[in-house]
Amino acid sequence: MSSEDSFPESTWDLGIHDAHCHPTDAMSKAGTIPTMKAKSLTIMGTRQSDLPLVASLAKNYPEKVVPSFGYHPWFSYLIYDDTGPSSEMGVDKKQHYTAVLTGTLTEDLISALPSPRKLSSILTELRSQLETFPKALVGEIGMDRGFRIPFPDNTGTEVHAVYTPGDAEDGKGLTNHRVSMDHQKKVFVAQLKLAGELNRAVSVHGVQCHGALFDIFRELWRGHEVEVESRKEMKRRRRRAKGGVEGHEYLPDVEDSEDSEDEFGEVGKRQGGKKQEYTPKPYPPRICLHSFSAPAQTLQQYLTPPSPKKRYPSKVFFSFSSTINARPEKGHMERIMETVKEVPEDRVLVESDLHTAGEEMDTALEGAVRVISGIKGMGIDECVKMLGQNWREFVFGTV
Repeated sequence: MSSEDSFPESTWDLGIHDAHCHPTDAMSKAGTIPTMKAKSLTIMGTRQSDLPLVASLAKNYPEKVVPSFGYHPWFSYLIYDDTGPSSEMGVDKKQHYTAVLTGTLTEDLISALPSPRKLSSILTELRSQLETFPKALVGEIGMDRGFRIPFPDNTGTEVHAVYTPGDAEDGKGLTNHRVSMDHQKKVFVAQLKLAGELNRAVSVHGVQCHGALFDIFRELWRGHEVEVESRKEMKRRRRRAKGGVEGHEYLPDVEDSEDSEDEFGEVGKRQGGKKQEYTPKPYPPRICLHSFSAPAQTLQQYLTPPSPKKRYPSKVFFSFSSTINARPEKGHMERIMETVKEVPEDRVLVESDLHTAGEEMDTALEGAVRVISGIKGMGIDECVKMLGQNWREFVFGTV
């Protein structure tokens, strides 16, 4: 995109928010975050080694960064599920990897892999990080049916036993072993429940498993569906509630916003906001399906209520990027256009999903906004305002 086509400063001043990015993978560029045009960055954690980096960026740039802590499905095989009935027996490295990875493992591969870490320890660490940052999210978490683990080196450390950007775009360096979906589900659900307990939004990765993802959410939602009032019932309830104070109508279905500050410094102010009273739930209150690439039929599963008088309790958002969702492959854009058209305007988010901060990330966000505004038939500024409102609701809750 040429410079003359770039958004004017007035458009950036409206606030463009990156709902999902990974600048910790290129920390040498992290110093550009304060000078970026983007209003805020929702920075994902994925594994043990990058979670402290996410925390450091949130501390260094509190006015710009919303941290997110979680374990990506690509790294789930490095986690041992010690929550089951046989957990007291401890972990046997060979037994663990044989159980959670597909195919026949060689002794050399098992020897080169690091000792797995306990899921209970992972959750304790995540809880500590989330409590340190009261508005932090849980993510990036999820499931991936297509991922193959990379060949580790012989150091037995986490950094060299996992995939990192640029390692194997062409398939070189990858084994034929995949992580079992059952194991991925255990790690994923444990993090979803932690998010529900602490009232945190989640950012979710899903590849080649759209139906399985929805089934997991539906399992957690079962029995917690929210009753939906008809207009007649709502009017009747409001009339009954009106009698307390003359001329005052109390609307209990509308939550008060926690903050009323203006947009300036919003991220930093909200990070230090007071803690709301909350009853823990077994599911997260808000979900972002990031770089959403499922067909329109899958989208409708999330948007269609379970019954005429009930709705699912989590609010689900759908995030799109110019790097992932606007790829030029034949037929890809047509499918994405169909999906984006059907996403309600109050559920759309944009992201860069990039691994480096700075101008490149701003450009990716600008491209994503253009894609959404074009498909939705909206003016750029109108679209930016809508996306900003959606991002605030996703991250902070009712606004």
